[in-house]
Amino acid sequence: MSKNINPNPDENPNSENPGRKSKKVKHILIGSPEEVKKTIYAIYSLKYAYPDEWSTPEPTGNPGEVMTFLIRYFYVD
Repeated sequence: MSKNINPNPDENPNSENPGRKSKKVKHILIGSPEEVKKTIYAIYSLKYAYPDEWSTPEPTGNPGEVMTFLIRYFYVD
């Protein structure tokens, strides 16, 4: 089984690979703005996602807490 990553979640995931099934994965970070930012940069250091690929952090309703997300598409043969 081989997997490819579509780095642009806004594109149609099957446009590059017609006939292949894609699986959508949602990554959600919730925490203080500082910790969320540190985690985004830690993920970037692993070369998984650029910081600007994450959504803009939004308040969760809990004081001092924000939420951001990233969507990835994986293709499975």
